[in-house]
Amino acid sequence: MGQCYFSGSNSGAGFHNYFDGITPSWESLTRYFLIKGGPGVGKSTLMKQVAKKAEEAGEEVERFYCSGDPDSLDGVRLVKRGIVFADATSPHAMDPQFPGAVEEIVSLGDYIERDTIVKYRSEIEELTRKNKQSYGRAYAFLGAAAVLERQRQKEIASCVDGKLVKRVAEELVGGQDFSGVIRERKLFLDAVSCKGRVQFTETLKTAKKCYKLTGEGKDVLADLLCREVGYDRKECFYSPLCPDRMWHLLLRNAGIAVTIRDSVSGEEIDSERFLIKDWDKTVKAYEKEARRLEEEAMECLASCKKIHDELEEIYKSNVDFGAVTAHTERLLSLVFSE
Repeated sequence: MGQCYFSGSNSGAGFHNYFDGITPSWESLTRYFLIKGGPGVGKSTLMKQVAKKAEEAGEEVERFYCSGDPDSLDGVRLVKRGIVFADATSPHAMDPQFPGAVEEIVSLGDYIERDTIVKYRSEIEELTRKNKQSYGRAYAFLGAAAVLERQRQKEIASCVDGKLVKRVAEELVGGQDFSGVIRERKLFLDAVSCKGRVQFTETLKTAKKCYKLTGEGKDVLADLLCREVGYDRKECFYSPLCPDRMWHLLLRNAGIAVTIRDSVSGEEIDSERFLIKDWDKTVKAYEKEARRLEEEAMECLASCKKIHDELEEIYKSNVDFGAVTAHTERLLSLVFSE
């Protein structure tokens, strides 16, 4: 399987979208297929078929999974072709900026059978209301967790030697002090989901050399260190709870990765060597409570998944999948004949 990412996150500020990072700013984009339609109409299935066919042809594929349901795809990128397929429905609704010239709408919603689905209107409306309510609860817990997490990060950061961070950041890239344009790709490798905390690590393992931060406060140091790394074409991977805080970095051209992931092997950097003073013991209490609140949020997200599954079953019984399959085959023929 190709490389896997999350392009959105259930965060302390609600759903956070990094869909702009699906195509790096330094890569060409040829076509962008925006897939529209309700739950269960085949959006993710279509993208899985695209990815499978591309890989069978020996092409490089990037998959972007849904943070709400990590078994479902939000997007697929065919790297060499510069082609993207993406779910363009809420909470990451998108419309064409350059219709026809770049983007094309794939409307699978056209195959919902109106004459039969309308009979389920009241049930659909009630399930949609419950789903929205469950997400609201999840985001309330995540919002509270993020307040504690940011206070923890602030207190730890105040104990860190900034000059040493800057010096180590320069050493990571061979002493370069890059002062040119720095282009960044922003995505996630972690998710707070209905299945708990989900992590992708294979993407980081593509680097020839990995630096692994260890010790208490390693996530805070990761953010400080990665921001100081001067290098163009930075692939930056953020915290799902606080999506402005960096957890991992990949400099693909330099073959270097920086991570807080314990499961990735690499040269260890002890975060405690950067401390100029000890932080208050309250920091541990912040972290403990934030993790508890995250657990509550994930219970709510699991409820959201159950409700969404009920909605999908209604739609699946009222979709002309023969027409969906025919549309999918036309798209595959179009893409892979070019």
